[in-house]
Amino acid sequence: MAASVAIAGQAQAVTIGKVTLTGTVDDCLDDSSPDSVTVKAGAEAKTDNSLAGNSNSYSVTFKKIAKNATVTAKATVTCEGGDTYKQSFSLKGSPSTDPVTRKQNLEP
Repeated sequence: MAASVAIAGQAQAVTIGKVTLTGTVDDCLDDSSPDSVTVKAGAEAKTDNSLAGNSNSYSVTFKKIAKNATVTAKATVTCEGGDTYKQSFSLKGSPSTDPVTRKQNLEP
């Protein structure tokens, strides 16, 4: 006599809060100014193109980082002279559904 047990899978909703990443961007090694910064975090990539002629401050907002999750973020800074530099860092999601701001300065 065989017994079988059926287990129903339950889908669990992922809680997400907006994460805004801000910081400053250093000049490139060729001394040219930063032109743009693109940050890829999880499944999203966001670009701030407002660096040219302005300050060296950037801001991008992610909408798909799960609550309390930590993802590897990869930033690529493109400078006016055409050079780029990259930096990787950990980016933590919001502890709730409330938006949060995280700071990460970028340098070559």
